[in-house]
Amino acid sequence: MNILNDIVSGASRQFGREFGRAGANAILKGANSYTVQGINDYSGRIKPSDSQIIKSIKEIQKIKFVSTNKANASRLIEITDLMLSNISFTGNETLNQLTDLNELVNQYNNKFDHGSSLIDDNFEDKSIDYLEDKRKEFVTLMDKFNNNTKAFINSNLELAKQTRKSKKTATILAFPILGSLGVHKFYLGQIGQGILFLIFSFSLIPTIISLFEFISYLSMSTEKFNTKFNPEYSYYNQFRITN
Repeated sequence: MNILNDIVSGASRQFGREFGRAGANAILKGANSYTVQGINDYSGRIKPSDSQIIKSIKEIQKIKFVSTNKANASRLIEITDLMLSNISFTGNETLNQLTDLNELVNQYNNKFDHGSSLIDDNFEDKSIDYLEDKRKEFVTLMDKFNNNTKAFINSNLELAKQTRKSKKTATILAFPILGSLGVHKFYLGQIGQGILFLIFSFSLIPTIISLFEFISYLSMSTEKFNTKFNPEYSYYNQFRITN
């Protein structure tokens, strides 16, 4: 039995191409970001701490097929319902779970291919019609998910580009002539530090600090600079979106 397998696989491959790198490995917290574990444990018992996606993966892994067509069709409906319950886009929360969602899609497809191969081609039952409707719903939701995710990332990336701080500009402003007055601090949005530089500008302390920061910015890679001073740009830019 081959119910929409090619169509579903195509939708899943598109997801893999768009977001396979994914999963953002940073979560935004105001102006800062921090790295989170990129790989979860998909084996073992379901734990209270597991996300809904991880729970669904483990539920799918538990499904065992039998020798009757109707029972296997029922199990395919069960795993498809599990899949459908997770295909919705909710912003950054979803972006941070893309790696897990990609794993869920892969495990679902593998389990479905296995189960569907055990059902006789000539088997006719209302459950098969119902399952076909579920698979069509899967394709529709996956397409909507892909479009919503891409639109969200592209929109936020464009906004982040507009407010992105320039490494070259920050480096020039940090040179002691202006750096001792804290100009680079104001440019980078570090207003409190900029005020302190102004207050103590009569001393050599701001000059010495700005010299060290000038050297630091000069030797810093653009990627590291963006991670530190342009966290939102760095976050959304890590996704590779194709039109």
